[in-house]
Amino acid sequence: MSSTPSLAQAPALVPGRARPRRRGLPVLSATLRQSRSLIGAACFYVFIIGLLIGLIFPALTAVDLRSYISNGTVGSLIGVSKLTSSTFSAYLAVELYGSFFLLLFGGVLAYAAGASIARNIEDGTIDLDLARPVSRTRLYLEKWAAMLVGLVMILAVSVVTAWLDTRIFPDASLDWQWFLLGHLDLASMLFFVVGVGLLISAALSAGRAAGGAATLVVVFGYLAQTFGTASDRLSFLKYLSPYYYVPAAQVIISQQWSGTGKFLVPLGAGLIAALAGLVIFRQRDITP
Repeated sequence: MSSTPSLAQAPALVPGRARPRRRGLPVLSATLRQSRSLIGAACFYVFIIGLLIGLIFPALTAVDLRSYISNGTVGSLIGVSKLTSSTFSAYLAVELYGSFFLLLFGGVLAYAAGASIARNIEDGTIDLDLARPVSRTRLYLEKWAAMLVGLVMILAVSVVTAWLDTRIFPDASLDWQWFLLGHLDLASMLFFVVGVGLLISAALSAGRAAGGAATLVVVFGYLAQTFGTASDRLSFLKYLSPYYYVPAAQVIISQQWSGTGKFLVPLGAGLIAALAGLVIFRQRDITP
């Protein structure tokens, strides 16, 4: 007699359970991991520069910065038109929150935003993201949210560093109302940078090229601010720079709000750029 089991004796096949959909915000988390070096470096340098200014502030008071800033060329380079006081907050604004903040830390955030989508298209990992399943709209919005988290991290480190300055160094004091209003201006400026970076990233398929192009936009904004305020003939250029509308350093120094209308210009431009990037990304071919 054959020992082969009959069909009735064969074990029944148990259907496997479908793998549950991944919860949470996986694209946001992955984007932050990919950008952690850039955002971490920006936070680190904000922290170091802020503490260094607090450390050398007594020496800075011996330098007549007013005469330097009254020079139109120097004032244009740092994005400050006048220095009305010699307080710690004024020197901190000149050294850290002038137009160099746009060039350095805005440039870092622009590169991260510019590379965020294009990098995944270039290396083919975007197909894995969209197969989770994640729609193109959700993927884009999570990328956007990740860059805004990076923005908040940079500004949070800036505020915490300034608070540490007031605790560590006896001569360091701040008018927190105007200091935080200045950071509101910085947030508007960086929001614009993120929106432009995402627009470029949605249109290109190479991470470095998209990040570099977004950084060039920031460099152009800095140069437009510099030459537009340094020369009467080129004064029209300053309107092309986000820093013209949200001069954070001057708000902290002069304790005068630049106006809600100006504040909304880079905010609205960044929103329009990001939404335009969403439309492009939903319709484009993502083949690298």
